[in-house]
Amino acid sequence: MNGRIRLAALAPLAVSSLALGSVPFTAGSAQAVAPSATCHVTQSANSSSFNVVGQGLTPGASVTIRQGGLTVTQTAGADGGLQGSLSVGSSGGPVTMQEQGGPRLRCGTVKQAEQKQGEDQFTRGFQAGFAAARQTCQAQLPQAATAPDPNFERGFKAGADAAIARFC
Repeated sequence: MNGRIRLAALAPLAVSSLALGSVPFTAGSAQAVAPSATCHVTQSANSSSFNVVGQGLTPGASVTIRQGGLTVTQTAGADGGLQGSLSVGSSGGPVTMQEQGGPRLRCGTVKQAEQKQGEDQFTRGFQAGFAAARQTCQAQLPQAATAPDPNFERGFKAGADAAIARFC
């Protein structure tokens, strides 16, 4: 075989083996990323307390929750979650959560939790009002033992009006 032909046949093989040979080195440098912890504040049924919920924590880890001057320490559950009802000030600042040795997470504020609760109640009311009015073409709020949440009531009326306008 001619020297030029051998070189022409072997050169592409040599170049591709060099290129592929470096692949394991670059792929081996990637590290697995641990799931990041998250937290948020939700409004509880008791108006003097709010729920702080954490997820993605190290199971059994000591977790500190802070709001203003209030500090509470709890232990993360076996599933890496944390949920507790805490007496936090409604006018206070942001709530933070910190796993021992970890970064401080911002969970939100009580005001944000109250706003989300109102939005959730409106959505539930809208869905209930829409479904009821779609079937009967009437907007009648269901009778309950206690007065309905005002946001639910507004949502119910808006949902019922939308269904009546669309289907009746």
